[in-house]
Amino acid sequence: MAETVKILQAPQAGLSDMAKLQDLNVESILENIRQRFEADQIYTYIGSILAAVNPYKTIPNLYDFEVMEAYDKRHIGDLPPHIYAIANDTYYSMWKQTANQCVLISGESGAGKTESTKFILNYLSKMSQASAVETGNDVSVEKCILQSSPILEAFGNAKTVYNNNSSRFGKFIQLAFSSRGVIEGGKVQDYLLEKNRVVGQNPGERNYHIFYALILGAPDEMKQKLGLGAPEKYKYINQSGCIKDPNINDQQIFSEVNEALKDMKLNDEQVSDVFELLGAILHIGNLDFITAGGAQVSSMSVLKQAADLLSVDEYQLANALTEKTRLLRGELISTPLDEHQARDSRDSLAMNLYARCFHWIISRINVRIRTKPTFHSVGVLDIFGFENFEVNRFEQFNINFANEKLQEYFNKHIFSLEQHEYNAEGLDWVDIDWQDNGECLDLIVRKLGLLSLIDEESRFPKGTDGTMLDKLHSNHAKNGFYIKPRVNNSKFGIKHYAGDVFYETTGFLEKNRDTFRDEMLTTIKESRSDFIYDLFEDMQESSQPNAAKKNRKKPTVSSQFQESLHSLMSTLSACNPYFVRCIKPNSTKAPNAFEKTLTLNQLRYSGMLETVKIRRAGFPVRRLFDDFVRRYRPLLGKDTQSSHSQHKCISLLSSYESTNQKWQIGRTKVFLKEDLEIKLERDRAERVETLVTKAKACFKGYLARKAYKATVAKIVFVQKYCRMYRQRRRFLNLKDATITLQRYERGRKARQLFHVMMEERRLEEERKREEQRRRAEEEQRELERLKAEAKLRELEELQAKLEEEARIKAEEEAAQKKREEEERQRVLQKAKAIETAKRLEEEQAKIRAEEERLKLENELRIRREEEALRLEKEEAERLVEEKRLEEEVRRREEELAYAMQQVMTHFDDSIAQFEEADQDSEYQDDDPDEDSVSRKSDDLQYWEGYLNMKCGGMVNTWKKRYCVLRDETLMWFRAKQEALKSGWLMKKGGGTSTLSRRNWRKRFFVLKGIELAYYESDSDGAPCKGIINIKQTKDILDSSFGRESSLDIITDKRTYHIVADNADDLSEWFSILMRVKNANEYELKQMQDEDANPKNAIGTLDVAVIDSVVPVHLQTKPNAFAIITAERVFNMSADSPEDMNGWLKALTQYHKGQRTYSKEEILMSGWLTKENTGTISRPGITRKKRYFILTSHSLDIYKSVDLQHKLGAIALNRLCSVTVPDDKMFKEIDYPPELVIMNGNRRSPPSGNPESNRRSSFSFGRKSSISGLATLSRPRSNSRPYVRDYDLPLPTNSPVASPTMRRRKLSWGKKSKIKMDLRTAMFQGGRRHTWSSKMMRNLFRCYPRSKPSWLHDLRTWKFTIHSRRYSYNLFTPSNDEAWKWTYAIQEVIDSKPPIETPSQILIKELREASLNGYNDEIDKIYKLNPILRNVPYMLKSPLLPLPYGQIMSSNLDKGYTTLQDEAVKIFNVLQGSEQLPDPMPVIQGILQTCQDLKPLQDEVYCQLVKQTTWVKDADNLNNLRNWQILCCMCCTFIPSRSILRYVRFHIKRQVELSPKTQMAAYAGYALEALKRTRTREFVPSRDEIIAILGRRDMNATVFCHGGGSCQISINSSTTAGQVIHTLVKGMNLDSCYNRFSLYEKSGLVEKAIDDRSVVADILAKFERFRARGLSDRGKPWQLFFKLFCFLDTQSVKPDSIEYSFLFEQAHEEVIRGKFPATDEQLIHLSALRMQFDKGDYVHGDWINDLTEVYPVDRLKVKPKEDNDFGFQQRDRKDTFISGTLRGIGEKTLKRLQKSASDDNILESVYRDDVSATITAIIDKWRTLKGTSAERAQNIYMSFMRSWKYFGSRLFEVECHDGRQTYPKNIWLSVNKSMVAVHKINDPNPLDEFPYEKILSFGAPIPNEYKIIVEGRRSELTFDTTEVFEIAKLMKAYINEIVKKRNMIPA
Repeated sequence: MAETVKILQAPQAGLSDMAKLQDLNVESILENIRQRFEADQIYTYIGSILAAVNPYKTIPNLYDFEVMEAYDKRHIGDLPPHIYAIANDTYYSMWKQTANQCVLISGESGAGKTESTKFILNYLSKMSQASAVETGNDVSVEKCILQSSPILEAFGNAKTVYNNNSSRFGKFIQLAFSSRGVIEGGKVQDYLLEKNRVVGQNPGERNYHIFYALILGAPDEMKQKLGLGAPEKYKYINQSGCIKDPNINDQQIFSEVNEALKDMKLNDEQVSDVFELLGAILHIGNLDFITAGGAQVSSMSVLKQAADLLSVDEYQLANALTEKTRLLRGELISTPLDEHQARDSRDSLAMNLYARCFHWIISRINVRIRTKPTFHSVGVLDIFGFENFEVNRFEQFNINFANEKLQEYFNKHIFSLEQHEYNAEGLDWVDIDWQDNGECLDLIVRKLGLLSLIDEESRFPKGTDGTMLDKLHSNHAKNGFYIKPRVNNSKFGIKHYAGDVFYETTGFLEKNRDTFRDEMLTTIKESRSDFIYDLFEDMQESSQPNAAKKNRKKPTVSSQFQESLHSLMSTLSACNPYFVRCIKPNSTKAPNAFEKTLTLNQLRYSGMLETVKIRRAGFPVRRLFDDFVRRYRPLLGKDTQSSHSQHKCISLLSSYESTNQKWQIGRTKVFLKEDLEIKLERDRAERVETLVTKAKACFKGYLARKAYKATVAKIVFVQKYCRMYRQRRRFLNLKDATITLQRYERGRKARQLFHVMMEERRLEEERKREEQRRRAEEEQRELERLKAEAKLRELEELQAKLEEEARIKAEEEAAQKKREEEERQRVLQKAKAIETAKRLEEEQAKIRAEEERLKLENELRIRREEEALRLEKEEAERLVEEKRLEEEVRRREEELAYAMQQVMTHFDDSIAQFEEADQDSEYQDDDPDEDSVSRKSDDLQYWEGYLNMKCGGMVNTWKKRYCVLRDETLMWFRAKQEALKSGWLMKKGGGTSTLSRRNWRKRFFVLKGIELAYYESDSDGAPCKGIINIKQTKDILDSSFGRESSLDIITDKRTYHIVADNADDLSEWFSILMRVKNANEYELKQMQDEDANPKNAIGTLDVAVIDSVVPVHLQTKPNAFAIITAERVFNMSADSPEDMNGWLKALTQYHKGQRTYSKEEILMSGWLTKENTGTISRPGITRKKRYFILTSHSLDIYKSVDLQHKLGAIALNRLCSVTVPDDKMFKEIDYPPELVIMNGNRRSPPSGNPESNRRSSFSFGRKSSISGLATLSRPRSNSRPYVRDYDLPLPTNSPVASPTMRRRKLSWGKKSKIKMDLRTAMFQGGRRHTWSSKMMRNLFRCYPRSKPSWLHDLRTWKFTIHSRRYSYNLFTPSNDEAWKWTYAIQEVIDSKPPIETPSQILIKELREASLNGYNDEIDKIYKLNPILRNVPYMLKSPLLPLPYGQIMSSNLDKGYTTLQDEAVKIFNVLQGSEQLPDPMPVIQGILQTCQDLKPLQDEVYCQLVKQTTWVKDADNLNNLRNWQILCCMCCTFIPSRSILRYVRFHIKRQVELSPKTQMAAYAGYALEALKRTRTREFVPSRDEIIAILGRRDMNATVFCHGGGSCQISINSSTTAGQVIHTLVKGMNLDSCYNRFSLYEKSGLVEKAIDDRSVVADILAKFERFRARGLSDRGKPWQLFFKLFCFLDTQSVKPDSIEYSFLFEQAHEEVIRGKFPATDEQLIHLSALRMQFDKGDYVHGDWINDLTEVYPVDRLKVKPKEDNDFGFQQRDRKDTFISGTLRGIGEKTLKRLQKSASDDNILESVYRDDVSATITAIIDKWRTLKGTSAERAQNIYMSFMRSWKYFGSRLFEVECHDGRQTYPKNIWLSVNKSMVAVHKINDPNPLDEFPYEKILSFGAPIPNEYKIIVEGRRSELTFDTTEVFEIAKLMKAYINEIVKKRNMIPA
């Protein structure tokens, strides 16, 4: 604090305000500034203008917080000069002047403008924070604004020769303040970033700080990820020689930037994206190019690093850097660039990447600090200072132009406007001279000024910097501010206000055009990084359709800068300005050094002397009289008698200063000097303080009195309630006592009654007890009597019993034996009976079972008979019904046809009959409505109103209907459509009864306005069961209440549960209900006026089928009119003539009658032949010629050119499509639609109506006996044309007459005819013969005139147009005409706005919500929109807009219909995927469909995202299956940009929701796959899908010679180049002499794989070949690793791995017959190979397979004198597959299928030669006994190397040489230095062509290779299937030659 006070109270050196200088000259000003500078007092006032000198050091305590507080609320001049004083004055001037403020900081580069800006922002932020603390607001905005400074400095500042932290862009920071003084937002506007600094700097300067901070400050993990090393390695930052600066802490900059980016709410992914882009720019700078047939990238490893960081394909990026493409007649033509152009492309890419990233960062800062409507604002302008370097370029020109504009603004406010106002107000004033730069600005910006001429030359394609400089010289050489150099060079000069500056014009136009080629833009837009794509999303390609017109005046860099500068000046003009003039004391940036000359120059050109003079003599403070009086009214007092404001001003000012030196009175204003204003402000503040104190006292008294009165009122209120309380308590006590007495009395009476009742009850009980006692005694006495009698009887019976027992015992003993015997016999009989009964029972059970079975069978038979009888009866009834319906249809058609005929021929009679029918019928107005007047909606453009309708015949009656004409459809309803929506729904809850709240009821819901009513039925008059007011509902929720597709409507009293039939219907209900709930009155009215819903219409009529609309005269219906179609007549009647005329006018503009077009409407017109196609076309429709008119909305079809009869129209929208004509379509309709051949002379077909052209005749020749009739036509479907009813007698010499026919002596005379149907000829003799297309063509070539010239003219070109409802084939005889129509229709389609589905709209909403971090909003979107979530229902329509029409391609063979149908099928498959035992076929099927139908890829992605969203159990089988399919999709296809972003967002969100699940594992795998996926040619193989489902890499086996192999791990995006790199590195072949490649191989068939090919694609292709049985000799397909380029075959060491590869490949060429050697030499080589393989010969050894050591093809080509066939054998080389697999034809495939039998043919035909050759090899083998394998190998290789051209690749080709210099079959040799031509098996070439003499090479057409050689008249043309191999090999050798010349290591 003490130090702060010391600084503020320190004695001031010189004068703190130079306006007080006595001696006014430049020297005194300079001396005053020097004195203050040496005293570390760097700030000096010039009135309210602040001059700041850069001290180039830190002055202690000058900017402490205590200093800020000291300047708070202080006037300028109260304390020593400081930047805080200016900031404080701008802050409080917002309230004092009620206007926006701005601070303009100007000065040279290095004068301290950026630091001054930061001090002002820091001060304003502190003031805002203090106000925020007082008001309790958040201060995060201030922090963000301050944190933006490190970011802007790191990305926009750099070290220059004048400044270590020079701003290389301009910025205007605008802070928005609230009325309480709190910063509520802000905005940063940037100007003219110096992009070229990214790619080059002057010596001693540096690139932008962020590059060095990234390399030196980033952690090691990040640098490893970005592939960054030492800064010296990167060209973009090392070329100036200055990398490190001791005054710049790069590590600290990185730390500050990283922290600031997080404060800007950039997530980790976005920060990583920014740093990856910076790393990519550094790697791009290290790219270099070599010349090899155009520029080529020298190092693919550097390119791959840059491409990986940009997430683009490295090969595509290489092509974009080195090639330029242009569209020529619909074909892309690629032109290679030279090295200089390629380097320009590289630098352009780097500059645009950095500039776009810089603008994106500023946009993110603005989003973070975005402002709301605020009170006022303070702007701070920190823009680049005036620059004058040794070499000044385009950037310095724009920078100095901006400084000229700012100087003009300064002069305007300080000198021009101020002095003009003095003179206008009539002040005593002497004008001060000042330096005006207006003429200099006129030189730059006026018409034909420098900027205008530069822009004009920039737009000329052939404009150069030289032509631009010539224009500048010729137009402005005589201008005093323009400097033309005395010596002719590439410079021009301008006399700026700060001095003369010469500008180097080299590169002016290129920088002004800011060219960024379309190829580069396309490549960048295909980046998988959303960040990279977002940077360039709004940049359009110049080659887009209609781009030529739009970009004809594409804004240049200077024009854009001029516009932004104009906008800045407009903003500044609306603000009150403050000026800070920064001064640079020395040019060495040394502290305490003051260079007088440098400072003096700055003082002079900045007009400092004039500024001091005008501030000293002028009156900077000026106020209107009324404003002045209003402001200083507290100082006027009450004694001022005058009422005039001017007199009050004079009175007040005179009391302060009577000499009028510090003030003057003008005509309307008061003019003051600043010190007088400060004194007035001080006195006003004191006076206001006094008045405020009095006011506060009065107000406090008022508050105290008010509080006293309130207290008294409260006391009275309390007293009143206390009294009331006592009285109420007294009343309540009395009431309680009364109630108590009453209670006791009632109790007493109740008890008395109770006692009486109890006594009566007691007596009754005693009486009952007495009766019971008496009854019990009587019963006891009776019981005792009975017991005595019973006992007596028992004794008597006992005695009798004993006697009887004695007698019986005696008898029993006598009969005991007899009974025992009888008992034994009885037991035996009983056992027999039981056995017999059991047997009988079993037999009866069997009988009963049999009877039951017969009964059941009989019942079953009866049921079956009854079912059969029922089915027969139903079938009979169905047949009868069908017959009746057919009869009814036929009858109705006849009636309609008859009715139409009657209407068209006897219209008047029909009208009379209608009148009679009308008189007989009685009209009933069942549906009256007040709104019966027809009207046209101004907003929605449709006609509507009530009409009386009668349709069809005479019996129908008139009915009143509400009609709506919209979108070319006439709809009629029972009543006016007042309901917003209606339909059936299931309801539960909300009713009045208990059952209605518990049971589900189906109700018809109708939403009218804000009321939702539900009825028992949809019929008129149905009782209403309830009404729900939507506005008064608490909430409407999408939920599941025991059912799917349900929603809850919650009201105050109850909850209604609603269930829809499906999710789509629920979504519609939910959407409309939420719209109604949230809509205001205006929006509700708009919803009520929406279009009528065709779903609710009881009838519709497409206006395209209307023939005519005519008024009719009916007596009872005076306003009637009729709508006539081909099938029906609709009679309409309006209520008034005006309504009728309105309807007639509305219908006439659509109907098929005559229509007139303006010239502007017709885009194209002409005759075309139309044919319906697709599933919608009706059978029997043939081609018809029609007149077509193309407008900007539709393709209209007319019968004739007079436009009298319109047959229809095709409405065009963005989903329509048109197929371009091509050769296939031309060949498909090679013959005319109908052709008649008959006897007679040839006649040309008549022109005009094609119907009269059906039978045209001609003859084939004068002596021709051919005659007959032929009719060619097309089938009904899209199959090929066929011949129908062909009757033609053939001449004897017809090429189709076979020898068999001649032997049967069939006559070919006049009566001989051939009946041909399709391609089958039926002779009269009954013999059939199939005709091929070739035979049919020969038929028309029988005679010289068999194909007349007009037959060629009848050939037509076809193109197809697909619309929503129809698809048409259109034919035209001219190819150019077909293309014109195609382009015109496509242009109309492209001009239509894109069609968005609800899914796309919601995806955009999700993206916006995710970008802003609104997670609650994201959840709400998902919750409110079931279309985004998993549903168990089938999809009715695709989620995305798909093109219309059938799939017209070879894919029709696969059973595809339309894209919409295929999309729905795939969704249905996804729903049942968990039930599949093996998902592989389904997954491959989905992937194959997406591969064939590209538009379905995005659709399937959206379906998978939908089905994996909001799943209850993340790991259920169906969800995991869908995630597996999504993984497969991510590994195969790259979705479009919007869908890619959506898929990534979905995957990340699902991982966050369910992090530790199987689903999350699949999601992570899919996300990684999307980062590396490449374009695929085939869908994944089964092995690849298994690997994807297991979330692992797959193994691929790579083979090499000798049976060796290795397994490598690959993924779905691994390329062949990456595999080669892995193998080369693994085998230590990095330093080998020759180059390797990967091949596809099967037997002798092989093809080199391109480095960018995906290996998984190759494996998928192998799987397809295996499935089709395609291979060579049954050998499997393999990935083979072998040598490709033989660069040095002599230097390879014998003990190296490379030598083994060279040996094996040399032997392979030998056995293929591609090595010139004699038979003896081949036998010797074969023996050496056997010695190498097996060692010494052992008795009995034999060569089982000669093809492994000897070229057996040589045996096949030898002619044999005698053979089994009796004629010389042909060359059978065709049985061996040769050439590439790039376009395998059918013949090659057949050879592959048959190649397995070649070995057997070889043994049978050439057995003797094979045996002899084997014997000779074995004999030679014997002679090599004792030779080691290494020795045999070396001898073998020595012989091979002895051939001069060893290492050449020989291709067997057919030569087409017009001069017949070479044989037809030759060898084309390609080696490292030349291309040669050999005879087959000839070691010496016929001709040699070094690469230096080859001008061009390539394949203009398939299987034809051309080489153009310098000095040779004719080009070399070869027929071969290996064009791809030859071209690739030649290009590889040329690249190696160029690398060697440029000494660039490979």
